[in-house]
Amino acid sequence: MELNIGSYIKFNEKIWKVIDKMHVKPGKGGAFLQATLKSICGIKLDHRFSSSDVVDVVIIEKKTCQFSYKEKDCIFLTDNATYETIEIHKDSISKNTWHLLDTFAQENMDIFVEYADEDIIEVLLPASLVVEIESADPVVKGQTAASSYKNASIKNGIKILVPPYIESGDKVVISLYAEKGIEFVERK
Repeated sequence: MELNIGSYIKFNEKIWKVIDKMHVKPGKGGAFLQATLKSICGIKLDHRFSSSDVVDVVIIEKKTCQFSYKEKDCIFLTDNATYETIEIHKDSISKNTWHLLDTFAQENMDIFVEYADEDIIEVLLPASLVVEIESADPVVKGQTAASSYKNASIKNGIKILVPPYIESGDKVVISLYAEKGIEFVERK
């Protein structure tokens, strides 16, 4: 059996993403594959597959869509290829993905949707976004010698930590998925 990290499989009548895997050959008994799986809704599962198990690999179709609007517990996207409207309900994606969409999605922003058998399995925002700092705390004297950060807020009142040289009105790049930190873009 060949499972790759990042691939999708159908297991127990659900679609799962392979997050981690380890091939184990114990001293006694047959070899097995220890896999960590994650469901569409964010549930994690550790499972041992024996070498004789048959697993269905799911073919994924990726589409680029544009964010149109949010209404209550649904977001609406427009498929860039067909111009169809796609409705995504809050309960059909993970809580973390919904939080990112609810917080950072902007009109006409490209959003990437992954499908398996016409079912949405993953929704991804761009890895980084350019945002404007609405307000930033003043710099405290003496904190420039060491690596220090100050509080700032962006749209929707979201608070982030920024380097001391960032001021209100500056534009910065924030990373949504990785701990890359914040990059300075431009000053008004």
